Amino acid sequence: MTEKKKNDERGGLNRIIIGAVAVVILALGAGGYYLLQPQALVRIAGGIVYTSERDGNLEVFVMSADGSGQTNLTNHPADDYFPALSPDGTRIAFTSSRGGGLAIYLMNADGSNVTQLTSGETGDYHPAWSPDGTQIAFTSERDESWEIFVIDAAGSDPVRLTNNDTIDAHPTWSPDGSQIAFETDRTGDTEVFVMNADGSGERNLSDFRFLDMSPTWSPDGSQIAFASNRDLDDGQIYVMDADGSNVRALTDLNRFVVTDPVWSPDGSQITFVVGDPERATHEIYVMDVDGSNLTQLTDNDISDADPDW
Repeated sequence: MTEKKKNDERGGLNRIIIGAVAVVILALGAGGYYLLQPQALVRIAGGIVYTSERDGNLEVFVMSADGSGQTNLTNHPADDYFPALSPDGTRIAFTSSRGGGLAIYLMNADGSNVTQLTSGETGDYHPAWSPDGTQIAFTSERDESWEIFVIDAAGSDPVRLTNNDTIDAHPTWSPDGSQIAFETDRTGDTEVFVMNADGSGERNLSDFRFLDMSPTWSPDGSQIAFASNRDLDDGQIYVMDADGSNVRALTDLNRFVVTDPVWSPDGSQITFVVGDPERATHEIYVMDVDGSNLTQLTDNDISDADPDW
């Protein structure tokens, strides 16, 4: 890598990561709390993390909300993908093959301090942070079917939430942490279901005869965006109220496969992936929540996908 490219990447990262957030660790002593160890963390604010193949394998990248400052965070010969930014912006969970299997890993927002969270012996995917940052829901094949599990972000034995012979995947937490939406094909079609955070109370929200997938809650909890081919096309972005009512389409991109919607933290925009079958690529776009102001953020001859905001 040339020195100019290194400097350009550092500059891009600096535009996305807001300074150094001073974090102090306190311990309870005889006279009260005292400083045990100071440490510095960086925080991604307003940036988008995503997966890209541009460097020859799957890597986790970050960019500004306008698409500038695209920077490789993982820089590892293994495949790293499905990044999920923690609620406070200081950590990223992601799937990686670097340990031999496909496990969930954690790293700081600047790519440092990579640690393995799950065993990944059979495949763990789609990490999703709880709103308070203490737990991570994820998809796993560990019990010979695709199920939703949850694990403490500090490390613990995973707890299984779903139990079916079909596919349950792509978990996403409600903003208050009380529910988890996910996609499942248990009805014969792929549908958006929701359950309580302990796995109880499963119910079908989308209930349509075609494919509904990749759900994501709005920051205020009132709506869920998802991808669907219910209008007999390759797939578009839709939004519905949190109870499954009032479904409406946000995109109308003929010839393209549109999926993986994610709301911006302030709820004003949605980023998503557009697949071009002719070019065999995927790119990341953003639009306002009413479907207007469509803007392409990435533009490569290979794929950029899995955005998280």
